[in-house]
Amino acid sequence: MDMKTEARMGSQSSRLDQSRHIGAKPVTLASLGGVFRRRWRVIGATMLLTVLAAVAAALLITPQYDAVARIRITPAKLAPLDFETAKDQPLDQALVNSEIATIRSRDVARRVVTRFGLQGDPEFTPEGNPPPASPVAIAHRIETATSAVVQRLTVTQQERSYVLAIGFRSRDAAKAARIANAVALAYIDSTADFQASTATRQTETGQTALVRLSREAEAAAASVARYRADSGIVQGGGVGTINDQQVGPISQQLASAKAEAAALRSNVAAAERQIAAGGSDAVSAVLSAPVITDLRRQRTEAERQRAQLAARYGEKFPALVQSKQQIEALDQQIRLEQTRIIEGLRSEARSASAKATDLAQQLTALKQEIALNNQAAVRADGLQRKADAATTAYNRMAGTVQQAAQAQRSSQPQARVLESAVVLARPTYPNRPAIGVAGMLVGFVLGIGAAAVAEAVQSTIRTPEEIETMLGVPHIAAIPQLTARRLRDPAGRRCAPADTLLHRPVSAYSEAFRTIRTVIRPGGVKVIAIGSTLPSEGKTTSALSLARVMALSGDRVLLIDCDVRRAGLADGVGLTPAAGTIEVLAGTMTLEAAIVPDDIPGLDLLCVRAPTFTPVDLFDTGAMAMLLDHARERYDHILLDTPPLLGVADARTLAKLADGVLLLVKWNGTPVSAIDSALAGLEQDGAVVLGGVLTMVDPHSEALGGQYYSAQYSRYYNP
Repeated sequence: MDMKTEARMGSQSSRLDQSRHIGAKPVTLASLGGVFRRRWRVIGATMLLTVLAAVAAALLITPQYDAVARIRITPAKLAPLDFETAKDQPLDQALVNSEIATIRSRDVARRVVTRFGLQGDPEFTPEGNPPPASPVAIAHRIETATSAVVQRLTVTQQERSYVLAIGFRSRDAAKAARIANAVALAYIDSTADFQASTATRQTETGQTALVRLSREAEAAAASVARYRADSGIVQGGGVGTINDQQVGPISQQLASAKAEAAALRSNVAAAERQIAAGGSDAVSAVLSAPVITDLRRQRTEAERQRAQLAARYGEKFPALVQSKQQIEALDQQIRLEQTRIIEGLRSEARSASAKATDLAQQLTALKQEIALNNQAAVRADGLQRKADAATTAYNRMAGTVQQAAQAQRSSQPQARVLESAVVLARPTYPNRPAIGVAGMLVGFVLGIGAAAVAEAVQSTIRTPEEIETMLGVPHIAAIPQLTARRLRDPAGRRCAPADTLLHRPVSAYSEAFRTIRTVIRPGGVKVIAIGSTLPSEGKTTSALSLARVMALSGDRVLLIDCDVRRAGLADGVGLTPAAGTIEVLAGTMTLEAAIVPDDIPGLDLLCVRAPTFTPVDLFDTGAMAMLLDHARERYDHILLDTPPLLGVADARTLAKLADGVLLLVKWNGTPVSAIDSALAGLEQDGAVVLGGVLTMVDPHSEALGGQYYSAQYSRYYNP
């Protein structure tokens, strides 16, 4: 649905219903620019008043001086006993925050107050320095001054470092610097005092704890020794107990004994098998025995001698008999030796087995003792750990007490002054230039708000689109407001707007009226009522200008001044007629005798001789209708300069007599509700509204194309 359709639909509803205009004005950047152009005086005045108020307030504010002292805190000495952390570490923000809170504490501020006697300074205590009072009152003044100092004190961290800026604000520059430096020194002194007092307390506490730990360590060591003695846990020279040291050798001996017994039993078993198979001579131990070997050698020698004797002598030869006896004796010895050797093997096997058994019993007994010792050792180890822990705690506390004593002697503060506060030559507050700029910004915002409120309160017509969308009538033309430079004739004298048509025939002003003539001419409209809703909307000037443009175009035109109460046409053209509209309607003067020709050929004027108020309805008696009928035969166009439509009944009567009404609307001046009321009356009377014409339009407004297009047209009309 286009805008014109909406306008037609809106016109079907009551014109007195102003809610139908809601949302009819679109908000665009161009419209906002128009608001700035129209309301620049409001915005400028608001900005000026705001800036003046800000400057006045800045001048009334008591100057304040900000003094800043800078200190550096040392985190490695956070506590006197914290020597293990005395090395470079990452930034501890929690420590920095804690120190900032310490500097801003009431304890530090109270030190400064009592040092400089600020409880009697009127800047910090409202009652100033009264006569001596009770201790309670003095304490109250000190606390009041302390609160004031804390309120004026600022502590900030410098770019995430251990450097802190201590600032103080005062009306006196020297006082601000003095107190800022005093706060820094009071904080440093408080840290030194805190370290000293802390070290003292820790030294005293450490001495008491040292005595207690010494007793506990001695008792724990005695408990370990006593338990070891009671449990029979005796440490050897090597690793572990004596029983633990004996297990290894006995285990080795047992293994050797078992191996030896097994070997001997194997030899005995082999010998018994050899005896069973071939006698004792087959036993390897017998064969390898030296004694057996020697006896067998002797027997062999005896057998050789016996054989020699047997070959030479008979069996009865004494030497042969003796030889046989010797051989038998040697055999007897060999058998006895064999038996002895085999019994020896059996005896050695039994001995080795008994030794292995004895060693196994010893090893079992040792293992049982070791198990009992292990159980006791666990308990002993627990007691030993307690003793060691007590000893370690004692040694640590002894070192701590020594460090605390050293810290107590040194009492070094954990901060130092990097930069002392200096006395400033100029106050830092108020910043008058900044306040002025802020006032300007606030004024601009308030000016925008005031302009918006003014725009919202005043609902007027500013663009051709609003004539069609909000009023529901066609837009014909927009007549620009002539500047003082344009209202000059070639000689430099001031002239009326309608006279510029003669001096400046090619201009935006004259072109607007040519547009009106072009729009209304094709319809065959002869009698045209020039009407407006309210006075001072340029009705008479526009009627005269349109009449002259028509006459310059070759039309025969009659302009009748029908506003008998104000009669502005005669003054506009500089005439003093002897008779005019009233006399013609009254019948005392003919039309031909009353009309006055204009400077432009083809234009006749019927003026009102002087403003007149009469109770007689001059235009509804039939005389006006007869006058118009008579004039239709002589003129191409008849223009009626009517009174305002609202408040004067003559205007509606003239609108009914005319062929059409040309409604003039003052740009950004006439309320929409008033225009709607006038149009409602015209519609009720059945008058034909030819269209709306914007008058007195700002040359830079949207109605004439804005800044850019108006400048282009200006160069076009004035090359």
